[in-house]
Amino acid sequence: MSKFKVTRSWIGIVFLGLTHGILEDLMFIRVIVEYMPADWDITGDLFFIFTVPLAQLMTFAITGTLAWHFLGLWQLPKLITFWGCWVIARAIFLSLLYNPIQDIAIYLAWITHGVFWSAYMPGPSIRARVQLAEVQSDNST
Repeated sequence: MSKFKVTRSWIGIVFLGLTHGILEDLMFIRVIVEYMPADWDITGDLFFIFTVPLAQLMTFAITGTLAWHFLGLWQLPKLITFWGCWVIARAIFLSLLYNPIQDIAIYLAWITHGVFWSAYMPGPSIRARVQLAEVQSDNST
């Protein structure tokens, strides 16, 4: 790959990671809250079981798909960069909303565990697909 394409892909990974950190709350506020039935208490018992994961899945559907298919997110350095930008954006955004530091730290640990567990733990089939994608990208250059 040319140096320009590599630089552009890293800038895209950083941009999508930062976007992902903000887009979660926009999905929660503009999509989930607006279109949920009024009798569902999405801020109470369902918040961490349903509301937050749904907002994260909708956000991953956008930013994760773009980063995976067009920018090579399956490569571990890019995944870590994406995650770091996401964590930084979430920490800044949540601190600007006056959340306690302890709550922000717990949330960031929770999403970190979720990202790396879901990306690399489910089994050899995902690791095999990642390795196949890396081989295919190496062969295309």
